[in-house]
Amino acid sequence: MHPRRVIPLLFAITCAHVYAAGPATYYPTKAWRESTPEEQGLDSQVLAGMVDSISQKHLNVHSVTVIRHGYVVLDTYFYPYKPTAAHDVASVSKSITAALVGIAVDKGLVKADQTMLSFFPKEAPADPDPQKQTITVANLLSMQAGLDCGFAPGEQELEQMRRTNDWLKYTLALPMKYQPGTKFGYCSPGYHVLSSIITTAAHQPLVDFGKKNLFEPLGIKDVIWPPDEQGRTHGWGDSHFYPRDFGKIGYLYLHDGQWEGKQIVSSEWVHKSITKQADPGRAAGSGYGLGWWLANVGGLDEFGGNGRGGQRVAVWPEKDMIVIVTGGGYPANEVGPVVAKAIKADRGLPANPAALGEMKAKVAEAAKPPAPTPVPDLPAMAKTVSGVGYALPRNASRLDALSFTFNGKSEAQLRVKYLGTDLSFPLGLDGVYRLGPYGPLKLLAGASGHWTSDTDFLLDLNFISNINHYTVAIHFNGDQIETTINESSGLIRNGKVTGKRI
Repeated sequence: MHPRRVIPLLFAITCAHVYAAGPATYYPTKAWRESTPEEQGLDSQVLAGMVDSISQKHLNVHSVTVIRHGYVVLDTYFYPYKPTAAHDVASVSKSITAALVGIAVDKGLVKADQTMLSFFPKEAPADPDPQKQTITVANLLSMQAGLDCGFAPGEQELEQMRRTNDWLKYTLALPMKYQPGTKFGYCSPGYHVLSSIITTAAHQPLVDFGKKNLFEPLGIKDVIWPPDEQGRTHGWGDSHFYPRDFGKIGYLYLHDGQWEGKQIVSSEWVHKSITKQADPGRAAGSGYGLGWWLANVGGLDEFGGNGRGGQRVAVWPEKDMIVIVTGGGYPANEVGPVVAKAIKADRGLPANPAALGEMKAKVAEAAKPPAPTPVPDLPAMAKTVSGVGYALPRNASRLDALSFTFNGKSEAQLRVKYLGTDLSFPLGLDGVYRLGPYGPLKLLAGASGHWTSDTDFLLDLNFISNINHYTVAIHFNGDQIETTINESSGLIRNGKVTGKRI
């Protein structure tokens, strides 16, 4: 028996969803159950091929977890990511923020039709635009606030907000562009306002409200979700979960907000959240609910949380499935559509020991580090630039400064200033990352690099748990460096940035 029967959803054209929910067989509060893919109607051979393809193409996929009928059938982690490291889920945080707003609505702390500015009499502009005074909580949730935010490419307002001292005031002061409720604009700062609304209404940061009312009931113990300078949780992103815990959020919504006999989020809020509220102007069949994206993948209707770099919790109600993916920027068609092709039946298939063995072998292979490569003698330039710092002008990469110390043949030391924060990395010169808690928030990261000429160095800087993966080609030229910066999730591409000696 399926834990839950669902009528197939036509997200693009319907405004309501119909569910016939039954009691769940179990809830993975303590741990997920596991089984073979065949036992749940999936083909191990297809999944093995997907894992092998990701590895062979060196894609920036960090993990793939597939859950069907409540059983984990695939759980693979690609070097250099590890299952023991929390992972930034980026804008999937918005789906979680929306769930927490729903819980606050259920508790009577907030109303969906309350105006945004009513929560912030001190931070609101002195003479706000009349249209701004009509923006509601629901407008913010559906990305239809009408603020001049999210209409230009590259999330420019988010980057600008992060460089200010008060993110809430910055967002409240944004000019109006459209009448609220009429146009979709992907405005991450608006979700920071939602976090601030919960902080005001519940008298505690969003992450603390979440721990009590969402994470702890689901058995999610380790959540990293940083605050701004005023202590307001980053409502738009930067929450970090383990992939299996990440999947519990999807499982909760797959079961109408119920968990172990308790209604964590009202079913009405769940249904509204995964019903089309706004049109982002994307592919046919797509839409945006309240913090959740609606799409069609491989012929399957999907609701899910999506984040920069390929963070995903995708729910396929018709197939009683959840697919969780983390990464640092990869082609989307390499995972979801392939998993969809692996579905062969709604019930169990005959055992296939050979295919299952191949899948397990590919999973084990994916986790292995590369072999070290020989390290040639360092050029004279290494000694010249060792210990010298170079400041970079503000740029889309978020890297503000670089410094190298070459004190050995196979390893060096790298110092980076990232969004004003100083980070230090051991740097492998043999083609192998030196992994450790070196990234932002002291999470898993690694760095390697090698000299490509007597004056040129290629840096591979991977903020693994925090998504960003940089390739920086550096030309040392007197008192400056000429860099070409690429970041795999799209922050910057072929960015020409000149740094000056500090």
